[in-house]
Parts: sequence; C-alpha cells; structure tokens
Amino acid sequence: MFWGCFHGNIQGPGIFWEKDWGSINSESYCAHTVPIIHGYMELCRRNGIPLILMQDGAPGHSAADTSLELRERGIEVIYLPPYSPDLNPIEKVWHIMKNYLQDNYPENMSYDRLRVAVKTAWDNVGEHEFQELIESMQARCQAVIDANGLFTKY
Repeated sequence: MFWGCFHGNIQGPGIFWEKDWGSINSESYCAHTVPIIHGYMELCRRNGIPLILMQDGAPGHSAADTSLELRERGIEVIYLPPYSPDLNPIEKVWHIMKNYLQDNYPENMSYDRLRVAVKTAWDNVGEHEFQELIESMQARCQAVIDANGLFTKY
C-alpha cells in the first residue's frame, strides 16, 4: 500500500506501507500516517497555506480513535461520501502510478525493488496532473449530484 497527498499542483509526502506495520487499522494509521499528515499540514500552515484533510471512510480513517487523534492534532477532516472514488482525486493518481509501473517495471520484483518502483512512480506524477485533478473536481462533484440528486456530508 502507498499513501500520498497533494494540494493544488503541489505534491506532498508519500509513504510506502511497510509489511511489518501490519494491516491498516486505526492504531497503525495513527502510528504511521497521521504524524506525516500532521507534519505536512503544519509546514503548509506555517507557510500561509491552511489545509483540510480529505479522506474516504475506510475503517482506519474513520475510527473513533483516529478521529480523536486528528482532532487533538488540530486536523480538520472532510470525509468523502461512501462508494464515491470518482470524487477522490488521489484515486486518479493511483491509476497514473499503476500505469507508470506497468510501463516501466513489467517484471515481477522483490519487495525492496517494489518499494523503490512505487516511490519512483509517485515522484513521476507531474504538477500538471495534480492541477488537472483539482480543476476537474467541480465537474466530478456535479456529476455525482446529477446522478444521485443529493450530496451528503457526514
């Protein structure tokens, strides 16, 4: 698994989920990912860029302990509606990365090589791709509203 973030056309940190961290649950998410999120958001805030974390409702993301950890760190969160990966711009980034990996690493590889390949794929996502995803957000939201007749925030 890989976790990454961006805002506008600016790429934030990305981390490869190490297999010795175990499965992704509230405890492991708070131990390995939330500190990265917090550090990045604090860095941006100090540079005059206030950010809000947008994430899906995966159990590790939405668990009570995770919500408490995020609140205690002063991280405001917007949760995406269930079953709406089309609203989550990072999902499109995963497709870009998968295509890069298929084109540049077609062979089976060791775990260590996979770690390097995934990080390289992340580093090769361009500013223009991030910007296009942000610019298309309104149209994607409108498509969901049109299809469902309603947009729910929870």
